[in-house]
Amino acid sequence: MTSTTTQSVVILGGGPAGLTAAYRLARLGYRVTIIDRRPLLGGARTSEDLCDAPEPFTILGCHHATQALLHSLHPHPQQPAEAEIPLEFRLHDDSLVHYPHTWFPAPLHTWVNLLRFSGIPWKERWRLASWVEQLWEGDEQLPADLEQRTADEWLASIEQSARTRRVVWNPLARWLTGNDLSTMSADAFVTSMRPLFLRTRSDSRISVVQDSLLTCFVQPITETLTQVGATILCNAEATQLRYERDHISGVLLRDGSLVQADWYVAALSPLQLTPLLPERWLTRYAYFQQLTELLSVDSTILRVHAEQPCATPRLVLLNDTSFHSVLATAATPDRTSFSLITTDSQFAQARPDSNLDIAIPDLLRSLGLLMPESRIASTGRRTIPGSILSLRPGTKLHRPIQCSPIANLLVAGAWTDTGWPPNLESAIVSGDRCADAIAAR
Repeated sequence: MTSTTTQSVVILGGGPAGLTAAYRLARLGYRVTIIDRRPLLGGARTSEDLCDAPEPFTILGCHHATQALLHSLHPHPQQPAEAEIPLEFRLHDDSLVHYPHTWFPAPLHTWVNLLRFSGIPWKERWRLASWVEQLWEGDEQLPADLEQRTADEWLASIEQSARTRRVVWNPLARWLTGNDLSTMSADAFVTSMRPLFLRTRSDSRISVVQDSLLTCFVQPITETLTQVGATILCNAEATQLRYERDHISGVLLRDGSLVQADWYVAALSPLQLTPLLPERWLTRYAYFQQLTELLSVDSTILRVHAEQPCATPRLVLLNDTSFHSVLATAATPDRTSFSLITTDSQFAQARPDSNLDIAIPDLLRSLGLLMPESRIASTGRRTIPGSILSLRPGTKLHRPIQCSPIANLLVAGAWTDTGWPPNLESAIVSGDRCADAIAAR
């Protein structure tokens, strides 16, 4: 068998998926080259040009691949600081309610938490808890057509009222996937909910990491790659995948140079990948044809700083607003940072002199997050094109696995078929699977 030290891998894309694959393969002894069209590695979400403080992020207890990578990059006791936070919902009367946590063993804790959660009316809670219990006991089964139905339609069929769907389930779906109940498939909804609510108590843990993705992941991976002699080509854009028979023979860059390797990992979005593929592959292989069926929408991150202390981080899910959620964290001991995410195009197109600077403080004050006397110190806004994969019915069939029909080409990205919604965990899982597939061969 050929030694891994003589084998090379080209990775297209320096986002979380590409960096994960590069990190794993470099540690296994492969000669790694990363090609990214941006000036810095990490992808759009790691840019810290919104404000002058790092952007924190949340991590769930069920995100085992993300936690494993984090621990590998930061051996104990240099782990990034995390703080466990509850999940809060804003109800129809503007009051806030926590999703409870109990210390019962699985699956009893799920059943008890559902019954104690006052965000859902008692009768609906009891019906839902009874239905979940029947699933566990095998007396009830999930319908076989969940991928062909919308989540909103399916929830209505199990007697979840329009109010509960609007106040609880839609905010949850938007926070976990960026999709609305009315457009996403019921299968995607169940897939996103199951790890967080239907497994062990530790899996349902929600933590906020004060450091940014740039600090926690991108910088230590880049340092490791540099130490082992990996080649990092930034501001370099691939324009074509060259091939011989059914193997990739090289990657043509915009400057005319050709980069060659034994293996290729395409850690790009579908819109970036398909123009690179030979026409005969697009017409011959359903694997590549289905990429054109995947749709995505832009997301906009708003970052607001206020001159007030933040004793504990908070995460509030919103209904009847364009924003999915509000994450409040301490930027400094006397400064609070608020992060809001929306897929509403009006915020991406809003001018700086619009009423956005009034609407956001009003929203934060209505949630009790912004003190009446506090002033907004700074704001920032960034739109990330195509960052939210549409999970409409039928999408599951078009999300590709990592191993393509081309023997030396693998595909990575949060949007691929990993069994997860298209999030950070999905991106890292896809990178891990690409590294495992190459190592296994």
